[in-house]
Amino acid sequence: MRHDGLPLDAAARAANTTPATVRKLLPAALRKSRTGRWVATKSDRYVRLLSLPGPHGPVIVRARGSEEARFASAYLASLARWSRTEKAHELGPFHGKRIGGYQLITAPRTLRALRDAGLLQLDSLYAALKDIV
Repeated sequence: MRHDGLPLDAAARAANTTPATVRKLLPAALRKSRTGRWVATKSDRYVRLLSLPGPHGPVIVRARGSEEARFASAYLASLARWSRTEKAHELGPFHGKRIGGYQLITAPRTLRALRDAGLLQLDSLYAALKDIV
């Protein structure tokens, strides 16, 4: 809803659930507008399990809130651009930053090694349940 501007009904349908289930499970992420429609809040504090590049392959990180998840998404997008161009300015904004307490990798040498070994997975931000169990 937040990203695509979808109404609650359409967002619930896209997630294969019902609006009632969304309201029940994510009450802090929704609010009623003046017109009485349910809209997404600007941000939330729900914990998300994210998959980020680690020194030996993907690591699962607990990110708290939509802002931290958005930052992680921007990091992965920058890594994808860097992997095509290897321009250092892509990684600059993330140097020394953490997500869920995890230090983001910005060292080109480490990232090159991960990419060359096929361990730099940039296609999925959210961790799959099979990765956690």
